[in-house]
Amino acid sequence: MLADDGVDLYDDTERIIRRATTSNSIGANDSPSNLNIEPGNTTVWAYPSSLLSSAPTQTGPGLPSFLGSKRDVGLRHSELRKRQDTRTIFVSINTCTQPSWNGTGTQTAAPPQLTLYVATDASNTSPGPNGNNTTQIAVPLLGGFANATVNASGEWYMSVSAPALPEGFEGVWNYDLAVSIVDYYHSANLTSSSLALIDTDYLSALLVTPNLTTANTTTNTDLYNEWLSLSPPPFTLFAADVNDPKIMGIQNSYCGWSNANVIVASQADVEGNTTHVQMSMITRGIGGNPKEQFYLTELDPSTTYVGVLALDGNSTDHGDGVVGGGGKVWQPVPFTTHSTNNCALLFNLTFCDQVAYAVPSNPNYTNASGLFDNYTQAYYQQFNYSLQQIPCNTTSDAQYSLVKNCTDCATAYKEWLCAVSIPRCEDFSLFTPPASGLRQPRNMGQKFFENGTFLPDSVLNSLYTPMSKAPTVQGSNAYEQTYLSSFATNTSRNAIIDNIIMPGPYNEVLPCEDLCYSLVQSCPASLGFACPYPGRGLEVGYAPRVDNVLNCNYPGAVYPPPPRSASPDMLAPVFRAVTLAALVALLLGVV
Repeated sequence: MLADDGVDLYDDTERIIRRATTSNSIGANDSPSNLNIEPGNTTVWAYPSSLLSSAPTQTGPGLPSFLGSKRDVGLRHSELRKRQDTRTIFVSINTCTQPSWNGTGTQTAAPPQLTLYVATDASNTSPGPNGNNTTQIAVPLLGGFANATVNASGEWYMSVSAPALPEGFEGVWNYDLAVSIVDYYHSANLTSSSLALIDTDYLSALLVTPNLTTANTTTNTDLYNEWLSLSPPPFTLFAADVNDPKIMGIQNSYCGWSNANVIVASQADVEGNTTHVQMSMITRGIGGNPKEQFYLTELDPSTTYVGVLALDGNSTDHGDGVVGGGGKVWQPVPFTTHSTNNCALLFNLTFCDQVAYAVPSNPNYTNASGLFDNYTQAYYQQFNYSLQQIPCNTTSDAQYSLVKNCTDCATAYKEWLCAVSIPRCEDFSLFTPPASGLRQPRNMGQKFFENGTFLPDSVLNSLYTPMSKAPTVQGSNAYEQTYLSSFATNTSRNAIIDNIIMPGPYNEVLPCEDLCYSLVQSCPASLGFACPYPGRGLEVGYAPRVDNVLNCNYPGAVYPPPPRSASPDMLAPVFRAVTLAALVALLLGVV
């Protein structure tokens, strides 16, 4: 039906919605036009021909090196304009705020999304829901983001349209719309997170970007140093409870995240004004390449969050008049904090500098870093004395190996030593007897420090078969162990954990088997290193690597682990055939 002023009205589940069309003009290239829009309304935007023919905005130097391929958009578009008297325009939109929930019960869905319409022909001066689909494209916003690219000539038109609101929502949308002749003002990666979880504990989480460059200390050191010297680090982070209704519908919008009142990594965190998120450039991990780390604190226990990597502007600058100034977000990464407080994140150690994960902990003991550093350095020093007896700096035909040297041996020993001496800790709440073999329960006979209680006798006295491949017959002692009587389940890897830290029961992510195999392969046989057999200690001391699953611990491990170029199990048949006596003498009590 028509109202007296000729504006269309319609009835939607007994709610009368006014459908109105208004017109506005884009004021400048690479500049967000911000506007509220009522439910059911459409706003048409004119892009003046003067902006289409203006000089391109300078992009600035950007990051030290490019993350992926880059188009030479300025040159290509200039040539296109000369040939066809047209120019490619980049249209992008972010939802900044949305209608709010006022219904009964808990909000379970996001408000409906806006739709971006862009004309594809100069004759269409009023694109929108009622426009000609042969002369326009319609792009519904996805998570508060949409973009479109068209070839334009003269004055060009686009619009933003808001749907009717379903029951339970009230209010308006607020959005940023921008047009550029160089590149998109707003960006979102809809397929990749570009962020990995290192680990969590009771109240904090540690996340990291992938390698930001292939440069390292031996290749392109200038670029390597340029990345590491970035201050503040280039990327930021948004984080929120996965069930927070404020993030529903704006997951792909930098503007939406910025207005959602969630956890934000900012310049203040770098300058030390806040401690909620600490950002830093690191080289820890496989390859030793520059990457950015985020340490989130003051989280809630037993809570699942999402972390979103973001770039404020184009890394050189942000905001009005900047190509890419509207920011970029990647896909969310979920992570869950621990339900108990006997594992704590440990990183930035002096000696075991590749350690970055939760370790057995006790809130009443606060010097875990110093304890583990001193412990591992003491063992390494003894190893170093032995390695000094090997003729390392001799001729190639006199060396102990044609493919390995003493440097390889020292590296392999340090990786192995840190992994087995500083166990990776997980919530004991994840343990359900019988043990699955994917995680090794430890310290089960010790009290929980939080409440001073022991595990129930029904659990401690239940049967535990640690090694199904043990060469013994059914009914022997190997098959009559319990969780309380087994050495593997009733102690930790080293005595300092049980006697000094006293974390209570916890689950251990076992070191990867290949760390032991690499140690044996890399070092002289005279040092006597060996790895356990299956059924003779292997299953309770190590675990195999599994693609796409963090099934075992290794230096630089993240969730999910990156693909491997080769399986470490290829070495297993060679190095499992070493005597158990050498193992018992040298492997720091791993069983």
